[in-house]
Amino acid sequence: MLKSFFILVFSYISLTAGTYINLGDKLFKEQNYIQALKYYQKAYIEDESNSKIKLINTYLQLGDNYFIMQNYKKAEKYYNLALKLNSNEAKQKLSRVFEREGDLYLQGKKFRTALLLYKKAFRLGNLFVQKKINSVEETLHHQKQLVDDTRKIVNNDSPIWTKAIGRLIIPTKRTIINGRYQTKLKKCSATLVNFEDIKSSKVIVTASHCISSFDKKAGTIRFIIKAKNGKVLQKYAKIHNDSKYSNENLKTNSDYAILILSSLISKKEVEPLIIDKRSFIDLKKDYYYSFGSLAGFSGDIGDYGSQLTFDPKCELNYFDGVYSKSNCSGFKGASGGPVVLTTSNDKKILHYYFVGVVSHFRGDKFQEIYFAPHHIFYKELNETIMKYNQ
Repeated sequence: MLKSFFILVFSYISLTAGTYINLGDKLFKEQNYIQALKYYQKAYIEDESNSKIKLINTYLQLGDNYFIMQNYKKAEKYYNLALKLNSNEAKQKLSRVFEREGDLYLQGKKFRTALLLYKKAFRLGNLFVQKKINSVEETLHHQKQLVDDTRKIVNNDSPIWTKAIGRLIIPTKRTIINGRYQTKLKKCSATLVNFEDIKSSKVIVTASHCISSFDKKAGTIRFIIKAKNGKVLQKYAKIHNDSKYSNENLKTNSDYAILILSSLISKKEVEPLIIDKRSFIDLKKDYYYSFGSLAGFSGDIGDYGSQLTFDPKCELNYFDGVYSKSNCSGFKGASGGPVVLTTSNDKKILHYYFVGVVSHFRGDKFQEIYFAPHHIFYKELNETIMKYNQ
């Protein structure tokens, strides 16, 4: 009698433990992962065979689901639970969560938080984030150097020439993520230009490297600029001339591009920057008084590039046949913006001339900006303006 009782109890315990796995499997197959998890956890406590693997797989599946829903905190929770069970796959997926969270904080210009998350991802073996770590550290280092920065945010009292600058949005890649199309965008600066006696313009100038990764399949380039009445104008743009900038060919290829807008913008709406045949070197000789300026959507100031900024006064100097340089301050995002020469004979009547396109800086000297002087592509610019502007 007693022997029969123990056999019955042992059979019940075995049946119960086996039922946990079976019930968990059934619920997992039905994609009811939360309920399946409860049975696998019970089976794991009972030290049931394969329960650890099933528990890990469920944690990973729940983590994946929350990752897809962009609920990264919940995804992190379940990947960590799998990691505690020594899952290498969980380590890889958790690093991906930290990288994605870092990307979000970087978009919000929360550089220090982004850096901490990228470093967490790196420590988990994600070597691909090293470039992001380097970039954020460079930005943070740069911000420490802005003690004597002279740049200003463009406002109603800023020089009229600053109103000719707009944002250029360049689609570079289109992918399908979670069944939805997502387009990667690059942002630069660009300038509406014209001759003094022509009333409307559809010609803008930017840097060649800004459009080097443009993908027609991903979309159309857009130019966004604010009109005098405060209205935001948006135009599509197509590439007309491109200098084909290359880091490897800095001595032979300059960095400029001429684009044509989808429709004209009149001077009543936006005052364009004036083009003159003379180089900035000749213009400086022809006027008693002159100084340089530079503008664009620098990503380190002006709410990290959301506002147009300009360095009101600096020097412009000849460098070589394809580039000139200035000691104006600038940063990533200002690429494609204008270099302007302000001239006067009496310091009362001022003239503003477009004399180049912001290209790049070298080393850590963000106050040594290299630009493509307009006189090297004046012929192309002249032909384009005469053909498309009215």
